[in-house]
Amino acid sequence: MKRYIAGLACAATAVLGVPALASTAHAQAADPVSALKSQFKIGRGVTYVDTIKTKLGGKSTVLGKRNGELQFDTSGVSASDHTTQLRFAEGALTFGTGDNDFSGEETDHEKTKEEENFEKLFAGLAEPERVVRVDKKAYVWGGAYGQFLPRDKPWLGFPEDTFGLTGSLGQFVNVAEPATLKALLARATVKRPAAYAGKITFGELQKVSPWFRVTQGRKLSGKETKTTVSWKLFLDAKRLPVRLATSYEAFPGGPTSMVDTSYSGWGSEVAIAAPPADQVATVKELEAGFEADTPIPLLTVK
Repeated sequence: MKRYIAGLACAATAVLGVPALASTAHAQAADPVSALKSQFKIGRGVTYVDTIKTKLGGKSTVLGKRNGELQFDTSGVSASDHTTQLRFAEGALTFGTGDNDFSGEETDHEKTKEEENFEKLFAGLAEPERVVRVDKKAYVWGGAYGQFLPRDKPWLGFPEDTFGLTGSLGQFVNVAEPATLKALLARATVKRPAAYAGKITFGELQKVSPWFRVTQGRKLSGKETKTTVSWKLFLDAKRLPVRLATSYEAFPGGPTSMVDTSYSGWGSEVAIAAPPADQVATVKELEAGFEADTPIPLLTVK
């Protein structure tokens, strides 16, 4: 009888031990920040796609798409490479014609060199802009800047980190940053095994996220830091992000800016490198190509 009872005890322990181990494993996998950090290996990364939208008066419009990838090292994101393609309504980028001045009134003068340059600048906004970031340096190809670079130097090198002219339009919340992901989860008002949602401010993002600071191109202050971002995050079975949706209003009653990002290929091989040095132009060469008394709009390097 004692052997029988002992046998049952052993069997019961074995059976009960399975769900106990499974529960422990689930608890370990339930931490998205730890799951993210497990991906930080040299030469590995993730691919993402941003859908950039704006909404006003109940009408949603797609402004563009961004396709990119992040490369990791043992501490986090070490490099990034993305291409942004904006969408414009027909005629939206017409800066002027030979028969019109800046106000749209009829004129009979020929376009000045400065007017031609501005036409090229705005036309370039409709072209894809690629930004490669390595070792806190950025290289921009195509887009508006590409209209004024030497043909043998298609890349524009920046002395400091930037996301180019389209930088602030894409996803400014980077859930591949542990501190950013942790900040989001700490403010979550919806907590489910595969979905979280909540709100966070620009000021809070500015404190924890290097990615956010680069997208803004400058330090925010005052009312800007109080801008509230609504977000929804969805995870896969490994507790890794598969989708992030963010939205905010820059001012009450204004258009809502929205970015919907999908992630795929966690742990895949990623190799991002700076372009060859002899193909990289300087900011001075860009300004020389513009050939105008007025500095190139939106070109700010801090």
